[in-house]
Amino acid sequence: MILTELIAFSVLILAIVLFRGRFRKRMLIIVGGVLLLIIAGGTFLFIIFIKSLRGPKITVTSSEISSNRDLANGIDIEKVKVDSIGAEGYPVKYTTFYTTSCNRPMGHSAETLKKIEFYKPGKYSWDEDTVAIRYIHNGLTRERLDPLDETWWLKKFGEHRICPIKFEPKQWYFISIGNPQVTGIFFYIDENGEEKQYYLPSGVCPI
Repeated sequence: MILTELIAFSVLILAIVLFRGRFRKRMLIIVGGVLLLIIAGGTFLFIIFIKSLRGPKITVTSSEISSNRDLANGIDIEKVKVDSIGAEGYPVKYTTFYTTSCNRPMGHSAETLKKIEFYKPGKYSWDEDTVAIRYIHNGLTRERLDPLDETWWLKKFGEHRICPIKFEPKQWYFISIGNPQVTGIFFYIDENGEEKQYYLPSGVCPI
């Protein structure tokens, strides 16, 4: 922004100097055009900057997850046993007893991936684990109630081309996407088959 202001100031000084010259009309048109371009470019960059501060838009269904940002880090889908539901209608205390992770292989992480289809093969694979972990939600954050097992990754098993989970009615799932701006998304299918999602931002600023 400082550089833009200096350019605008320099152009303005040049316009003043040339104002009384014989080419003042043509130069004023040129200067006006340059100033307009600078203002338009600065406004465009400002809009992009503001949008970058917002968290990604996430849509979850029983067949896929999609985002307006890159799902570069894959996703984790946790099957949870609920202890209590909060005022917002989603679990605030629960135990994860099964997790499947969608992993992107080396060499494909640089490719933009905005949609992961659960039951169609893609440039990713799925593994599983059955480590039980208790969680509680405190405001925008999710806190573990059990200590972290340093060898948790050794307990993963399987390598599947499609998601091994079949979403069940009246069962809660928690989905994390590896984005610091998002705590996660709760996904639930009620007794009438209606799919519901609860998006939980983290409140973390990306800059």
